[in-house]
Amino acid sequence: RGERDRRMPKKGGKKKAKEPAFLTSAADTEPFGCNVNDLIVTPMGIQVTVIGVKKSEYDIYNQLDGTLWATFPGGFNSPLRAKSAEEFEVQGYRRAHEGIHILRDKEVFEVKRQELLDAHNPILQEAQKKAKAEKKEAKGAKKKKK
Repeated sequence: RGERDRRMPKKGGKKKAKEPAFLTSAADTEPFGCNVNDLIVTPMGIQVTVIGVKKSEYDIYNQLDGTLWATFPGGFNSPLRAKSAEEFEVQGYRRAHEGIHILRDKEVFEVKRQELLDAHNPILQEAQKKAKAEKKEAKGAKKKKK
């Protein structure tokens, strides 16, 4: 019985520390000359979306502004290495034209609006249920043939 009461130590050791969250206030992004959700055009001509600032322990200790992060097309996040608005201009980064921001916001609005309309449309909901039922019947018929 004594052997059964002993437990093996947990495997895996210490857990990896979570990465610090992005700081998204206007005061945090102000040193870089942009705000969260701004579209920035990189020197290569790629449009990226600002997601916030990450500050490491080194940045906090030395009272530095941190590193600006952006989402690239394809969904991956990456830091932008410039440390100030002046460096951004020198390195070739620039804020996208205001018209592009408006078009992006309009597209987001239209998608959300359509989702809300579809969610409250009883005719559309019935059609979706019928389509699901037909798919299930088709799958059931294929399995019976085999």
